[in-house]
Amino acid sequence: MKKTLITVLTAVLGMVMAAGTLADHHAAPRTSALEIYFCSFADGKDMSDLKKVAAGWDQWADTNFSEGYAAYILAPVIANGADFPFDSIWMGVAENHEAMGTVMDEWAAKGGAWQKKFDAASKCDSHALMTSMEVKPYAKLGQAGYLQISACEFKDAAGFADLMVADKKWTAWMDKNAMPGGIYRWIPGVGAPRGDSTDFYGVYVAESLGDRGKAHDMMMSGGFPVWSALYDGIAECDNPRVWNAQPAGGVAAQ
Repeated sequence: MKKTLITVLTAVLGMVMAAGTLADHHAAPRTSALEIYFCSFADGKDMSDLKKVAAGWDQWADTNFSEGYAAYILAPVIANGADFPFDSIWMGVAENHEAMGTVMDEWAAKGGAWQKKFDAASKCDSHALMTSMEVKPYAKLGQAGYLQISACEFKDAAGFADLMVADKKWTAWMDKNAMPGGIYRWIPGVGAPRGDSTDFYGVYVAESLGDRGKAHDMMMSGGFPVWSALYDGIAECDNPRVWNAQPAGGVAAQ
């Protein structure tokens, strides 16, 4: 079982090493900072109450956050409730971890009244940070969509350098075959459960469940053998879950 700090440091080193193995005309992967809250509705409250609070918070954020920050509310669509004993996830995205830290400082200093409003609608008991690595850009980033997420662990001596080489080949296959959607890797960081051995989360993003289904059909009709040949020696992932992501507001980067 890997310690969280070692996992993050290995991920960063792996990104640097992998960037050097790619062709000269390929830039290093784009990364961003994520914060995740796991939340459950207060008695008598539901998603409509949470969205009402988020709408007011959105206006407040425009004049109180000095860094860009985009928020999404994730609700389970295809998942086993026993595995996820909460109602929703609040996901915040910033350009980098310094920007995320600044937003967190500003929220701690000025967001007390809004925190009480959020708590009255939906209480969040867990908070974690991650690093998101872009593999195949999602064309409609910032809009509503569906996230198919799997928790993955590296096999043997495999690491992020191996993963990125395989990702390059897989995204080329997706492009060649016009498979819809984007791909991201989420790397656990501060706040991850102590017993969690996840090295990264594989995230597939689709505009609709129809697009997700189309991609699944393409995997069944020829994609899986290609995917298995690329990834079987690198990582093992659990069964995926599907979440609906709805934009909740925030503030644009300056």
